[in-house]
Amino acid sequence: MSSDAGDAFKPSPRPTTQSSQISIHNLDATIDDARERAARGETFFARKLPESLLERASYLGTTNDYDEADKTSAKNVELDPNDAGVLATRAHVLSALHRFADALAMLDDAAKHGAHADDVNRSRATIFLATGRCAEAAKIWPAMPFALDMAARGAMEQRLGHPELADTLFERGRTEFRDVSPFSLGWMDFERARAFEREGQNAKARAYLEDALEAFPEYAHAAVHAATYEPPDKAIAMLEVVEKRADDPDVFAAHADALRRARRDAEARAMTERAKARIEELLVKQPEAFADHAARFFLGGGGDVKRALDLAKAAAGRAPSEETLEVWLLAARASNASAEACAAVKAADATTCPLRGSRATFDDARKSCK
Repeated sequence: MSSDAGDAFKPSPRPTTQSSQISIHNLDATIDDARERAARGETFFARKLPESLLERASYLGTTNDYDEADKTSAKNVELDPNDAGVLATRAHVLSALHRFADALAMLDDAAKHGAHADDVNRSRATIFLATGRCAEAAKIWPAMPFALDMAARGAMEQRLGHPELADTLFERGRTEFRDVSPFSLGWMDFERARAFEREGQNAKARAYLEDALEAFPEYAHAAVHAATYEPPDKAIAMLEVVEKRADDPDVFAAHADALRRARRDAEARAMTERAKARIEELLVKQPEAFADHAARFFLGGGGDVKRALDLAKAAAGRAPSEETLEVWLLAARASNASAEACAAVKAADATTCPLRGSRATFDDARKSCK
């Protein structure tokens, strides 16, 4: 990673939130209660269950929750195909599983049945960002009345090539944050850190990842990213906290990397195999959602660049974001597949999301393409 100056950077004071353990306990209880009531035919709780499952999966790395969210949201649509809320929730689940075309079609259906226009546009814009359609996302993004909306818009503005505006929006969201949830605050800090990473400002990225994990140490995605900045022993301890709940292969792969750096080679090999086994399971269950994760794994510790290339190409075909296009290009170059590398460059040039963190890599590859 590149590094920026200003290692002494400190974020503005973090808003006060409740204990992450209390929040996790409450979320678990909400899911258990909704599951029991849904089984008794209480429709209100059946409709709420998929969103809660998605929340737990996205924050705690409990990937089995995606399967249940998929099944329960699909069943809800079968039971009530004309309910706008049910359709919108199904679209959210499909989007989380990277089944973007199906999600957009479901959003169209939700809109026809009366879903709120701002909610539909926000969901559509999120999908457009994930699929390289940043200019379209910018046109339909709704107003920003809440702190989380400002952070989401900040992430989009950074992808559009407006890092100063992005950081202004992130900071405004932090200043106006009025929630007690460490989940929401952790997400805002994580998205801000990712924006800084794409700009090569890694000291700032690290600071916001640290802030996210101080408020929410169980946050899987933040721990995976933060581990790359930390000495191996600290990274291992950080990831062990997450692994008390997570079954996400990204967590296992990050742990394997930290073990390798700590020269604990036998443990690193065992953890790599654990990550690989979980990836194989998820590629069967939810291939669209985990192809890009699997590609990065096989390009790195998984040690299979040919498989990485196949997976990365498929992922970028469905969702040509900067991240998926970059792993396609890197896998192509690692495989000495010049035609594939040029195809990745061509696909990147066709998106409306300016390349930020990977611009130099693509510029270098472009020199070898006609």
